[in-house]
Amino acid sequence: MARYRFIEAGNKIICISTYAKKVVKGIAKCSPNDNFDIEIGKRLAQLRCDEKIADKRANRALDKYLEALAGKNEAKMYYDDMERYYLDSENKHDKALEELENFQKEI
Repeated sequence: MARYRFIEAGNKIICISTYAKKVVKGIAKCSPNDNFDIEIGKRLAQLRCDEKIADKRANRALDKYLEALAGKNEAKMYYDDMERYYLDSENKHDKALEELENFQKEI
């Protein structure tokens, strides 16, 4: 659950939170044509802060997903190599056993 701290600075509200131990800020600035409302400013600043956090989280998730996908592909290639190695060794073993049996029948 996000924790917020709000700072009122003149005609603007700054919402401060953290994501991944880094400070994230959302700012709401009152237009000269509007009446200043601290609750609206807090909500707007918080939503902007939340959007920045969500963006950072999505980017991090994408990075982690791509990292996992690369690991999965590498593991799949290794698995395929070991499967071919195993099947080849089984075929060579069967051939060697067959040749041994055929030779023993001949002598």
